[in-house]
Amino acid sequence: MTELIDIGDVIARSGLPATTLHVWERRGLIAVAGRRGIRRQYPADILDRLATIVVLKGAGFRLDEIAALLAPDAFDDGKHRLEAKILELQATRTRLDRAIDGLTHALECPNPVPLDCPGFQQHVADALPVSRNGERDAAPSGSADDSLGYSEMSRSAMFEK
Repeated sequence: MTELIDIGDVIARSGLPATTLHVWERRGLIAVAGRRGIRRQYPADILDRLATIVVLKGAGFRLDEIAALLAPDAFDDGKHRLEAKILELQATRTRLDRAIDGLTHALECPNPVPLDCPGFQQHVADALPVSRNGERDAAPSGSADDSLGYSEMSRSAMFEK
């Protein structure tokens, strides 16, 4: 007989609340292997599965994308979903690094109004997705030459909030 783990043990060992497990179950990310009375029982590898889901969520995948990645045929047509996410995360890291550099400069700046400091202004000079004369950057979006690392998706998402 296959070892099953009670939902209480899964909660204790994963740190995830029961509500999260229930949602992930409804979304097809995890499956109950059985029940003992009214208590859900999970397969022995559930903690590995949960850890995988947590990592993918942390990387910015939506639950429907995670479900697709966890499907048995997920990589039959290649690893393009992973490659696209890596590019997206690299672009995010580039934007975050720029923000950290600018804010660090402002924090350490002796100027009484650090956001008006010429050094800070240099950090933000090319932060807009178009040049100051209204023309698009020459570098293709998301390329290594794109100083911000913005993809078209992240550019539009930036203004949706």
